[in-house]
Amino acid sequence: MPEKRVRVGIIGAGWAGQAHARFYQKVPFVDVVAWADAVPGKAAAAAKTYNVPNVFDDYEDMLKQADLDAVSVATFNMGHRQPTVDSLNAGKHVLLEKPMAATLPDAQAIMRCWEKHQDRILMVGFQPIFSQEHQAAKKVFEAGTLGDVYYAEAITHRRWGVPGGNFIKAATAGAGTLVDTGVYAIHNALWLMGDPKPVAVSGSIGKPLVSQYRGVKETFAGPWTGSDVEVEEFAFAWIRFENGAVLLVKSTWAAHADDLGRPFFLGTKGGLALRPLEVFVNGQWENLNATTTLNVNRVEEDREASWTAKMHNFAAAVRDSKPSPIDPRGVFLVNVIMDGIFRSDKEGREVGVSAAY
Repeated sequence: MPEKRVRVGIIGAGWAGQAHARFYQKVPFVDVVAWADAVPGKAAAAAKTYNVPNVFDDYEDMLKQADLDAVSVATFNMGHRQPTVDSLNAGKHVLLEKPMAATLPDAQAIMRCWEKHQDRILMVGFQPIFSQEHQAAKKVFEAGTLGDVYYAEAITHRRWGVPGGNFIKAATAGAGTLVDTGVYAIHNALWLMGDPKPVAVSGSIGKPLVSQYRGVKETFAGPWTGSDVEVEEFAFAWIRFENGAVLLVKSTWAAHADDLGRPFFLGTKGGLALRPLEVFVNGQWENLNATTTLNVNRVEEDREASWTAKMHNFAAAVRDSKPSPIDPRGVFLVNVIMDGIFRSDKEGREVGVSAAY
């Protein structure tokens, strides 16, 4: 009996959409059969590169006319809500490129729609959790090696890596470093910790370095100067959880530092750090450090494998009628925290947050 194939359409033909197409090609039972983008000619150009047969300027036409099992939503951040809601309502499984949304109301709307259609997969594409390092770390957590985690730090850092294009505009990105790379750090930490519910957030955001920049910076997304950047270059926050644990978040696009430290977790029985993965235990065996070595030659190899695993796991769940490999309810907590950071910065105080949607 031939293997069941999964037919996919892609919404958005920018960098993210083309990455989805490239890695879908590594999944042997997936056929990308349609592509839509609102910019005339953009989907056609991408489709030609990846041999996709059907092209649309309106994703709603694609949902109506193309024979699809699933949809990848790979639009800019502020464009995530409507295509995701429309795709779920049209009976399609959805792989949504991170973040779930740039704003809490958009994320709430997506979650409320999914609650009505839980027979459909909603997976937000956080590929780092499929890396060998994160998969090994998850096993350490699940084995109870750390005990109860009471403190953690989630960190993503660029010394001088402010992108241009849609990344720096509020109307398209919604925010800056927090929705670009900070969401990875927050989600990875929450996922490892078992998705504890946040109850309070104290945060600060800003863009002091780009504001004083007077040159023209060339980036992969386009050139920019200080007056072009409408979003934050840094976000720092302290999150309190319902179970008593706390998380320190540090996310930067620019900072006068080589690094801001490693992600790590402190528990009642042990500690764990990432990059590289190390486990620390104090006790009757004296002080024990255990370090894992990834079975890859380069970090880039693991990144490629993680992207492939993301697409494969989503498509396999569609094919086999399994739940989402990444629980959207845990991903939604990232939006709860981000909203708390923005509100805390605006109000100049710690604010309460709720996981309700």
